[in-house]
Amino acid sequence: MNLGIISLVALLIAIAIGFFKNMNVGIISIGFAMILGLVFGIGNKEILAGFSSSLLIQMVGVTYLFGIVRHNGTLEIMARRLVGLTGGHTKLIPIVMFLIGMVLSGVGPGAIPCLAIIPVIAIPVACSAGLNPIMLTIIGDLGVQATRMSPLTPETAVVVKLMEEQGVNSNPIPLMAAMAVTTVLLAVIVFIYYKGWKIDERYATGEQAQIPLMKLINYLSVAGLLVLAVGVLFFGFNVGLTGFLVGSVLLFVDGDSKKAIQSVPWNVIWMVLGVGILMNIVQISGGVDLMVSALQTIITKNTASPIMGILAGVMSLFSSGLGVVFPTLIPTAGGLATATGANAVSICAAIVIGGTIAGYTPISTAGALIMAGVAQQENAEERFPQNRIFVELFVISFIALALLAVLGFTGVYDIVVNMFA
Repeated sequence: MNLGIISLVALLIAIAIGFFKNMNVGIISIGFAMILGLVFGIGNKEILAGFSSSLLIQMVGVTYLFGIVRHNGTLEIMARRLVGLTGGHTKLIPIVMFLIGMVLSGVGPGAIPCLAIIPVIAIPVACSAGLNPIMLTIIGDLGVQATRMSPLTPETAVVVKLMEEQGVNSNPIPLMAAMAVTTVLLAVIVFIYYKGWKIDERYATGEQAQIPLMKLINYLSVAGLLVLAVGVLFFGFNVGLTGFLVGSVLLFVDGDSKKAIQSVPWNVIWMVLGVGILMNIVQISGGVDLMVSALQTIITKNTASPIMGILAGVMSLFSSGLGVVFPTLIPTAGGLATATGANAVSICAAIVIGGTIAGYTPISTAGALIMAGVAQQENAEERFPQNRIFVELFVISFIALALLAVLGFTGVYDIVVNMFA
């Protein structure tokens, strides 16, 4: 049998094992890559060529820095101060929460750590104001996702590398713009779905948690984040190396290096790097070409973006967008664009969006954190029955995919991508 077909089957088996046995798909992929190497005579050097040391530095460096900034309280203080700017105008809180998500994610850490931070801020704020905490948390998470493709995030480093490898324009700004358009529209839909203009006075406490005073380490953390953003955007600093430098300075002043290292999402990082090693074999063996040929039979110029986006969304329901969906589907974008005449960047944008916005089901990290956070609130079982929330979160995910399909079929992604190219 053709090595390309076998490597694709190996990738699918790795994903299935990871899902059903709750194992890290990346670690499994590394094992399969070794087996394929032994059976088909692929040298260690060729196998290890799929391991990206630069990607490792970028992902670890940024998440290391933001672990430090999160543990020293800077992120929470900044977020609560921004919410305080509403001056008691409850209806502005969803907008502010969306903006908080955008800022927290866009300045460096990306979606993964921020999806865990937003519920901690949004749920108590919503309960004190009489807003629906599920709605406010989802809107905050959508803000996080809006800037997931900022030039500063580790997710962008993954996607840019995948696009560069096939000669596709790897400027992340069009991707971020397309993502922002989608998340803003989805936030409006979520607001309408939950009737966010209605305040539940029965449960509004009006009590705001006291915002801690800024200490020296907090001011230094804000300064460090500015150094990261300005250095990367205007002076060509490597985001990972800068993250290590700024983080180490902050730890020297006041911090716990053990907590900083533990805060790095090693599971996700090994998932990304491990799948990359197996995907390298898929690519050199012609497996990606086989995938493109199969997809060509159902995809046209006008349907490429929506179909690939929906496929990414469905895959993300049971696997990691960053660790599995992006490395599997983005490598097909160049070939599909050449074969169908579609815009390769639009296809990549749809894949990234689909692999991101469908992640509100209770079996996903974002959905699980929402359910867990809401369940801790007073009168939770009466106000927010778990079975109802379970269904609602699935509904939100399917609404997100329907919105993606509409934007893709109507050519909105092509327009946005061309505007920012």
